[in-house]
Amino acid sequence: MYIVGDKDAVPLGDTVSTGQVQIDPEAGEELRKQFQAQIDQVDSWIERANSSIARPAPLGANPVGDKMRDKFTHRAEGEQYSFVSVMTAYRTVLEQTKNSIVEAIGNFTKLDEEQQAELKKHMGNS
Repeated sequence: MYIVGDKDAVPLGDTVSTGQVQIDPEAGEELRKQFQAQIDQVDSWIERANSSIARPAPLGANPVGDKMRDKFTHRAEGEQYSFVSVMTAYRTVLEQTKNSIVEAIGNFTKLDEEQQAELKKHMGNS
């Protein structure tokens, strides 16, 4: 996932890891839950694809049945743009984004704690 700035698109993970992005914990937790729900849905799609789409077509043990079985198996899981390959790549992006959200929540919490400590330090000097 990328954040588009004034000049270039920057990967979300880069801006989060440098502390440039912070997310309020409540809002961030809602986002995290939504991403986790989508990850769970993708996992179920992949599981169903592996168990049903890729199973042999019930066309019998003959050359046509063999070719059709190979064709469906290849479409389901065998090539770069197969359902399983695309969904696995999508799941990876969802997982990376969810992890960035968790890190951005941590950035917010860390900044908040630092500001509280700074405020307490200044209040103690009054």
